[in-house]
Amino acid sequence: MKYTLTIWLTGLFILAGCAGENKQSPDGFIVVDINARYPKKELVLQDFMDVEYIALETLDNFVCQNLVVALGKNRIIIRNYPEDGDIFIFDRSGKALKKINNRGQGAEEYNVYRQIVLDEDRGELFVNDRPSNR
Repeated sequence: MKYTLTIWLTGLFILAGCAGENKQSPDGFIVVDINARYPKKELVLQDFMDVEYIALETLDNFVCQNLVVALGKNRIIIRNYPEDGDIFIFDRSGKALKKINNRGQGAEEYNVYRQIVLDEDRGELFVNDRPSNR
């Protein structure tokens, strides 16, 4: 509920900031007339960024929603919804390596993870279980 309220308030402040006259400010800030019609411009991502497309291997037990949470030199960490507990580990070529699901209430288990951090130098994966403060 807090996140929804925060999003609504942020949107309200953004919209309120758009009100007023459309003229160049003396401070040198750029003012954009949102009512004017501008020509469409197609941007190709590869023109201004280094892009690497990796096709992930799909197996019977490795069907994921491709929400990338950590990207290292050798590993890609992907998750589904936090409520299902599935964490998928792929190598940089897209080969499926491991599926982790330690969801539970035990000492080395997580209830609902909010953040996953990969430390490739130590070979560790940190799962932040915010509701349980672990």
